[in-house]
Amino acid sequence: MIRQKYLIGLIVTLLLVALLLYFWQPFDRRGNGNALWTFVSQQCVPNQQKNHSPAPCLDVNLQGHYALFKDRRGPYHNLLIPTDRISGIESPVLLQPGTPAYFAAAWSYRDRLSSQMGKPIGDDKLGLAINSLYGRTQGQLHIHISCLKPEVYQTLRAQNAHIGYDWVSLGQPLLGHDYLATKLNGSDLTRSDPFKLLNQYVQTRGGQMENYGLALTANAQGELILLAVERDFIGLFNRGSAEEILDVNCALAQ
Repeated sequence: MIRQKYLIGLIVTLLLVALLLYFWQPFDRRGNGNALWTFVSQQCVPNQQKNHSPAPCLDVNLQGHYALFKDRRGPYHNLLIPTDRISGIESPVLLQPGTPAYFAAAWSYRDRLSSQMGKPIGDDKLGLAINSLYGRTQGQLHIHISCLKPEVYQTLRAQNAHIGYDWVSLGQPLLGHDYLATKLNGSDLTRSDPFKLLNQYVQTRGGQMENYGLALTANAQGELILLAVERDFIGLFNRGSAEEILDVNCALAQ
């Protein structure tokens, strides 16, 4: 009996270890991490160059070095994807001078969601998000563009007075996860680049960008708000996936 219990305990422990190893491994060991890059580099960009058509992308900006792609998950879900090879939020390229302002480009495409829905969607109901290295499935940087989940929208409204121009912890978790928030000074995302702003905070904490998910939205006053979530080594279900705050069905705008 004792030996049987020992064996059962050992099996359960091994299964848990295997689950944890799978959960924390980077994207490139969990399926085809090159799917988005293949679409953009082998179809969208060549088609734009040869035929002046972005298909299968929604748009290709050759001069700006980015493309807009309709994600198959959800009716109101687009992706801003660089046309240069950039792995993700951890890439040092994002911190270099001269790198395109990808968040600015993604935010400029937000009206596409209104067009897809057939009616205006307020900026405070929209969100951009990029996941951490451990919270994504693709090896090409992509910024999700969609609506906020209703519960996230309500929490941010309630916490708006708490958010200032320095990174602070939200007084209330979002979807059970602790988020940081800061208000941007102005609306020019080319001058206030979210990647660089988060990196400044991460460096002061001795952390690594690969562990963070980053999101952007606006409040009712039109001020831009950055949100960041750090991968939690203890919390099993927190991979640093800021995408979790988005609702691809846009219930807020229905």
